[in-house]
Amino acid sequence: MIPSEDPFYAPVADPGPPGGLLRARRVTLALETAVDAHQVVYASTGARGQAIAVSGTVLVPATARPGPGPRPIVSYGVGVHGLSRDAAPGHLMLHGREAEVALLDPLLARGWAVAVTDGDGHGMPGPHTYGAGLPGGHAMLDIVRAARGLTADLDRDAPVLLWGYSEGGRNACWAAELQPGYAPDLDVRGVAAGGVPADLRAVAEAIDGGPFSGLGLAVVVGLAHAHRDPALDAVLTADGRRAADLAAQRDVVGLIVEHPEPLRHHTGRDNAWEDPAWSVLLERERNGQRRPGVAVYLYHVPDDEIVPYAVGRRLHGAYLALGADVTWTDVPTTDHLTGAFAGSGDAVRWLADQLIATSRSKKALLRTS
Repeated sequence: MIPSEDPFYAPVADPGPPGGLLRARRVTLALETAVDAHQVVYASTGARGQAIAVSGTVLVPATARPGPGPRPIVSYGVGVHGLSRDAAPGHLMLHGREAEVALLDPLLARGWAVAVTDGDGHGMPGPHTYGAGLPGGHAMLDIVRAARGLTADLDRDAPVLLWGYSEGGRNACWAAELQPGYAPDLDVRGVAAGGVPADLRAVAEAIDGGPFSGLGLAVVVGLAHAHRDPALDAVLTADGRRAADLAAQRDVVGLIVEHPEPLRHHTGRDNAWEDPAWSVLLERERNGQRRPGVAVYLYHVPDDEIVPYAVGRRLHGAYLALGADVTWTDVPTTDHLTGAFAGSGDAVRWLADQLIATSRSKKALLRTS
């Protein structure tokens, strides 16, 4: 049953405070590591500060927790899945069609729990707010809050790690930037993010007119959904609005295949991003304007054909300028999509090292206090 037909994903009239667990059901997933898996619906915060309900999946290894202390929880952000609510990662995971599951098994094999948010408007009634940093970051933090206490094996004091690639990496960075003020109750220890489209305007301009042009239209649709400003929709022609309505019903393959035209085809202008409303918004949506509260590991494919390498390097420089602890790694592969897998091993090892280092620091602090 697809989410749009499944009562589990029915609207929630009053979600309540962020991080509240609203619904949960046990599911069976085909993974290499035996897990106790739950689909969840939880409360979070949207782009305009409004309470929203978001769905996701929480995976807890069936094996005993690794070593002393609470079991670590990784909040994992997936890459772009399209705009349709039925493209929710949790739904695809349940039916064995989620490609990024392969990245989760190494985490589970270490004994870590994994929480995968579907994101605002995937699974739960949309529209999906693709590209909006606030709900993306909030959703990654709040699913951890909701997961704590879901089973006796998930502790409120669990160390938390953030990880994601592409749009998931962007959301992981947003989560790290927002966490000190939004979720200080979470013991976040580090964030790993690969192929981060930190500057949506730069990415959209780079792919415009190429095989991934449909993602530029998705940025228009997703951010217009998120911010509900008529000035954002105003850049579209009448035909462009019809294309946007169709795009809102498509998964990522449909977006790319059905909307190959450059953005000017939908706007009637050479660079819609120069429109004042869009220019201001895209600047506000740029990563790297807040210092993350934890150490950051960034990785990127030098020849990335979707997210320019320069975009990732600028994010690295911005974080350094803010005084953040940042590690950078080039991924030795040829394209954006394979970078997710080629860079994953080093990312997981860095997360594991960060977990050990921060645990030692906390123990030393306790001894001297």
